[in-house]
Amino acid sequence: MKNDLTEGLAGGAIGDTLGRQAVANDVPSNNSWKSANNGFSKGSNEMTNSKIFNRRAPTDSGLKMTSIKGPEHRVSGNVPTRTCRKKTNLVFLKTHKTASSTVQNIIMRFGSARNLTFVLPAEDNNIGWPGKFKRYHVLQERSRRKNITYNILCHHTRFNYSNIRELMPDDTMYITIVRNPADMYESIFYYFLLDKDFRIRSRSPLKKFLDNPYYYVKKNTPSKQFYRNPMFYDLGYTRKQSVSEQTIKSDIGFLEKIFSVVMVADYFEESLILMKHTLCWDIDDVTFFKMNARREESIRHVTKEMAGRIRRWNKADAMLFDHFNKTLWSKLSQLPFDWRKEVEILKARNRRLQEECIESDNVRNAEIQDSRFKVFQPDGITIKGFRVKKSARMNETCVNMAKSELPFTHELQVKERLKYNIMDYKEQLHKQQPQSRQMPDKEKKKPNYGSM
Repeated sequence: MKNDLTEGLAGGAIGDTLGRQAVANDVPSNNSWKSANNGFSKGSNEMTNSKIFNRRAPTDSGLKMTSIKGPEHRVSGNVPTRTCRKKTNLVFLKTHKTASSTVQNIIMRFGSARNLTFVLPAEDNNIGWPGKFKRYHVLQERSRRKNITYNILCHHTRFNYSNIRELMPDDTMYITIVRNPADMYESIFYYFLLDKDFRIRSRSPLKKFLDNPYYYVKKNTPSKQFYRNPMFYDLGYTRKQSVSEQTIKSDIGFLEKIFSVVMVADYFEESLILMKHTLCWDIDDVTFFKMNARREESIRHVTKEMAGRIRRWNKADAMLFDHFNKTLWSKLSQLPFDWRKEVEILKARNRRLQEECIESDNVRNAEIQDSRFKVFQPDGITIKGFRVKKSARMNETCVNMAKSELPFTHELQVKERLKYNIMDYKEQLHKQQPQSRQMPDKEKKKPNYGSM
């Protein structure tokens, strides 16, 4: 669908500030992830300074040239030399239903291939969510070893500036992602069964909810973290902090100083090129298969009128999206290379990998035999899964690109438990409980293969 464009937080390093002017003619016309139109308004936003941002990462502002191998190659005689090093310390703050699982897969592959240390959930695939990030939620913090150096945090958690900053290196780069609120909210509403929470009986539950959202919110006690401004909630805000327009603008300015890159799911490849440049990565570091996507029959139509109501109900998320949608194009326009060509190169690489690796990218979960590729299926929602070609099942790149979040996370957790001699949760229960009180098999928790 198309629409008109018009709290304790987390923190970290600030990338270079590239310009604030939106450039309408820089908007590509053929992006498959795009749902917003090309009507950008010009404007500028001033950034204020704060003592809280003394710990900043080095910026890329001095780079003169780049290529598909990142902004790191400068020719000296006949030998290309690097002008920057790949950034390996980063936080990716996942937001819900914004293509964040695809970005997470990119980052997990990058870190796993380089034996980097992930900040991992103690159990499952989120770090204390829906609570804010706390150190004791982290798997490795259960180890007797102290002063572990972490490189990457990329699992669901709720942003907490001071707690995350204490754990991560000083030069950490911070990245997050936003999405057009109308599409995001439709996805959240049905994926997390808010119609059941609100006890709405209708052929169009979302439309009925939007007719009088205050009635349903007061009447019932639904999943409070999702029913209003879920992106702002993931970023650490409470609903009380996202009422005043002036307060929201101030909070967005605070976020802008913290995050080196705020991706826009609606322009996914373009956002990846900006992220690649900022992190000094290569084009092959950001190739992807689209993860955790719904099949077409699970997507409900959102009318223009409904989209407007969603934006009004989720005012903070709408302002957040509008701001970073604008600054994305401003930053792209300032890059010292033709980012459009790199977008096309990335799409071509993805197509080639799809042909080499994937037999089908629209497989139902029941048809997937290999547990590494199983996907989580909420009630009433069908998520697309991958069937990897037989010829590619021993290819690490193919396997990891198609691997679902929970199996990938579990592999990383096993590795860290062995490295730091950490018992897993079931082992701890086994040692703590008498044999006669062990949980019967039928009551044991079933595995969750998916991502929120």
